[in-house]
Amino acid sequence: MKKLILDTSICIDLYKGKLLKAVLQLSYEFVLPDVIIAELKGPAGELLLKLGFTEEGTSGEETQNIFSLRNTYKEPSLNDLVALLLAKRNSCYLITGDNALRNAAKQEGVATHGIFFLLDEIVKCNILRGRQAADALEEIIAEGSWLPKKECEERFKKWRR
Repeated sequence: MKKLILDTSICIDLYKGKLLKAVLQLSYEFVLPDVIIAELKGPAGELLLKLGFTEEGTSGEETQNIFSLRNTYKEPSLNDLVALLLAKRNSCYLITGDNALRNAAKQEGVATHGIFFLLDEIVKCNILRGRQAADALEEIIAEGSWLPKKECEERFKKWRR
């Protein structure tokens, strides 16, 4: 099963859109850095583990690599840089909604996706109908997440026909 490493913003968006259980029905292993599990309050990191998300940490040697990344990339949080390091180590996608982290990942040769990728996959795999995905996206926006207007409108148009 292919791994996907999630950052903090994606966990929060999945929670806001009530998509945590739906996303776990996809045929991926959803991995969260241990530092993000500890950081999360809404949703609580422990809840994500109970639902079936996987936790992964870093070694002492990798800690040095994280601080090296911090010296290069000032904007992403240290915890999100851990997610970047794990995605690089596992040669897998980093799922993020953070532009600074996405830019750092690009510089490090790590491919990224965001919430739209997960929503598209959920609909494509018939886990949710398009209208349900549109409602979830609307809830994510209503809860304060900033998402590109054009991409949101494209999904609404496609899923609400």
